[in-house]
Amino acid sequence: MSSTLERLRDLATAVAGALPCVDDVAGLSPRDETEAARLLGGIHAAVGGAISLLAADIDRRSARELGTDGLAQRSGFRDGAGLVQELTGVGRVEAARLIRVGELLATAEAVAPAVMAEAAAAPPARDIAVLAGLSGAWEAPLAVAVRNTWLTAAQGDALRTGLGEPRTPEFAGRWRRAVLALVSDCWSGHWSPEELAKAAKRARACLDTVAAQTEAQERYRGRSFTRSVRASGMVHYDIELDPESDARFYGPIRRILSPRFGGPRFVAADEVAAATALEEDPRTNAQLQADTLVELVERAVHADGRELFPSGEPHVMVAVTTADLQAARAGEGGIAWIDGRDEPITATDALRLICEAGFTPALFDETGQAIDVGRDRRYFTRVQRRALAKRDGGCRYPGCDRPPDECEAHHINPWAQSARNRRSEVRDGVLLCRRHHKMVHDFGARITREGAVYRLLWPGREPARLHSAAGIRAQLRAQGKTA
Repeated sequence: MSSTLERLRDLATAVAGALPCVDDVAGLSPRDETEAARLLGGIHAAVGGAISLLAADIDRRSARELGTDGLAQRSGFRDGAGLVQELTGVGRVEAARLIRVGELLATAEAVAPAVMAEAAAAPPARDIAVLAGLSGAWEAPLAVAVRNTWLTAAQGDALRTGLGEPRTPEFAGRWRRAVLALVSDCWSGHWSPEELAKAAKRARACLDTVAAQTEAQERYRGRSFTRSVRASGMVHYDIELDPESDARFYGPIRRILSPRFGGPRFVAADEVAAATALEEDPRTNAQLQADTLVELVERAVHADGRELFPSGEPHVMVAVTTADLQAARAGEGGIAWIDGRDEPITATDALRLICEAGFTPALFDETGQAIDVGRDRRYFTRVQRRALAKRDGGCRYPGCDRPPDECEAHHINPWAQSARNRRSEVRDGVLLCRRHHKMVHDFGARITREGAVYRLLWPGREPARLHSAAGIRAQLRAQGKTA
């Protein structure tokens, strides 16, 4: 038996004996419980890295070209992922993720050799300059960041999967720069793997706009609507929509039911009453959405827009840069973005939508700032809120994925601090969902702005940069227009 296997068996015995039981956890103080979770998280990450290395090697030894001589095939499995699934007890999706992470770790060893155990025990201080100076393929900085535990395995896989492969070798440089920018953003914004995946997906669209336009057109061609009657007599609809069609279809439903989904609070008495009635409605959200859809279809032809939407006709914001709009007019392509979606549409489609009712354009200059509208009111106007929606892309609080229509505009300048703060400018507002807006006020947190950079200052925590989830910002940043 190898020394490696002996060490692993000793480790398994030691870990099993050290793991806390229910009574142990119940006896921990809040501070000790937090520290225990942190320690176990570190152990989990280190063990996960070792499993990933093994998974990748099992997959390599089970390559299809090896045929029946492959490791997995000799054990009766179709491929390496199947054998990893059996040996570790995880699902197939997780087995595939372990293999991908293991391949990243192998890449890290090739470009920056280090002993895994030593790196896990005492990881060096994270440094973006170290990653930028690495040789090798475009994903080398990402691989070393995961190996050094500067990113978790889940974060590294999310970034790698979100970016995907460059369409041609000529794009490798762009992909490498995007990796460095996304890693830096992840550090400063304390991003979860889900946030990083979304940011990487937006970055990919901006790095290769030709591919993004092709994918947008494919999504549109892929739309479908089917109807079937089940044995129970219930009628089942199966619908797949591209982002533009979804904005037309689900946007009005979402707006009508906004109070039920945690949307912004209302001020006018009639709107407050309507929101209260909706929140107290005994129907489930699924039933409400079904009934609302049926009602909209029934009344679509004859209803006055204000009858269905008390605050006016529903609007979908379409964000596009002036450069992309000019390119679209010249027939040269470009991309644009719809509220709450990480997939862009073509700028040509945006040019068409701007001419239609229900779609409102938001033009951005090369710095990524929307034009301020109104400076003499404390409350943000509807137009200003639209600008905030397109600039922020939703709640800016770290880890939150609430879309713009579920957010409120937070003034980062306290009202009582200065008379100058008693006006509303877009640059001094940040979108926060209702829960995080309340938390910021209740716990004495502050949001500061330096130029176009916003940071959350929470008492007792490290400052966190508040990153925008808006695709338009990602596009401008990829072009080097914004920080």
